[in-house]
Amino acid sequence: QIFSEVEHLHSLVTAMLMLEDNEKERAAVTLIIQQVLNNAVVRPFGITIFFCDLIFNIFLVSGWRSNALFYLDMYGPSKAEGYLYVETRSYVDRFFQYMFFISTFYFIWRLVGEIFSTLITSRRIFQAHFLTFWALLDVVSTVMSCTVFIKALLVRYNDHSISVGWFRFFSLLVGILWLKFLSFLKVINPTLATFVLAMIQIVKDVKYLALILVMVILAFGDMFHILIRIDETACPVNPDPNNDENPFCKTGLSYLDVYAQILGNFDYGSFLGHPTTIILFIVMTLFGTIIYLNILIAVVSDSYSKSCEKSSRLFGKARILTVANISALEHIMQPTWLNSKDKLLVRISKLLFKLLSICGYAYGVFWIVYFISLLNEGTGSTAGKYISTSVMVYFFVGSIFLFSFVFTGWGEERRFMKMTWINDNALVTWFFWKPIAFIVYLVMGQVAITTPESDSNKGHDE
Repeated sequence: QIFSEVEHLHSLVTAMLMLEDNEKERAAVTLIIQQVLNNAVVRPFGITIFFCDLIFNIFLVSGWRSNALFYLDMYGPSKAEGYLYVETRSYVDRFFQYMFFISTFYFIWRLVGEIFSTLITSRRIFQAHFLTFWALLDVVSTVMSCTVFIKALLVRYNDHSISVGWFRFFSLLVGILWLKFLSFLKVINPTLATFVLAMIQIVKDVKYLALILVMVILAFGDMFHILIRIDETACPVNPDPNNDENPFCKTGLSYLDVYAQILGNFDYGSFLGHPTTIILFIVMTLFGTIIYLNILIAVVSDSYSKSCEKSSRLFGKARILTVANISALEHIMQPTWLNSKDKLLVRISKLLFKLLSICGYAYGVFWIVYFISLLNEGTGSTAGKYISTSVMVYFFVGSIFLFSFVFTGWGEERRFMKMTWINDNALVTWFFWKPIAFIVYLVMGQVAITTPESDSNKGHDE
């Protein structure tokens, strides 16, 4: 009964965002908070959000990768200036393109939902949430995805050109989207969370060693540059273009070469011109390679051991943020369009977000139907066509069932009981809910669903 009462406390997990990091870790490993987090995750709304995040993260990364490679082939260096856009995508490439469009809008919807729901709860919670690194990463990745989505539409219908700067932007987005996918996995699977959060902790622990490394690189880079630059045989005024120039003849390259030397890429031929450079080379390798790298390995090993010892705490702290987002989003998505108990601004926010949800659903259905209509036009293998079309049809039918909950509600807020047959029947259960739950449970791992001490909570209704 105590577990049930605590779980139904309004905005409990959301309020935990205001705690300090060490307090979050302590709270996350208590039995009662573990149970609250587990039950929030395995509820139908939580499983649905986790499944959508997983699928759309995959399609966001793979879809943008397919788009970027297509643009590289169409507008790369081998294409003449003024090359006109011609749609030559295969059917499967179009599938990834449209799934990227749909995934982008989904994460825009998620971001707007997080903004509205946290602002409705508290401004302090909004600040505590969006001032974290992972929240800022979600914002940046969503904004960048929206930017390239607009650019893709312009390329398709209006501006048939892509500059080199855009390709640099495209390459940066690929890395950010993979990092975003990694940030999602760190809160869904405890084993992955241990490795990801351990790497974050290692980066924090080696920040002062990194500062020392920068100072060493600058110091030795400048010393070698000055000593070698004055030697006209090593750095001639008019260098032969057919011969490789000594990297220490240029300031920027001298820093890069020192960094490579410290990592073990030894090339002592550049230092043989003067006894002083030879002595400096020996000192640099002794300090940088032998002493510094061994200290770095010791610090990393110690940091990783500490992270593994408190992996359950780190995983619980990471899940608090995710569960808080899901709980706040569930509150704002409830089917009550206008609640007289809410303030005017809250009612307007809920109404606007539901209208955005309807527009997003119509937008996704448009791209799905448009893609299916191109079945006989696209090139590519027949198997690829039918597999892509089957996935799109499955998404289309599933989206109808999911969208019906916006009107019928779920859980304690369920209404229009005569319409429950639409989203609560054997067909929906076996073809949608059970596969979704199976995939989410498979990705999570059993330890993320139940805890060893959960037997003490046998009487819990959930």
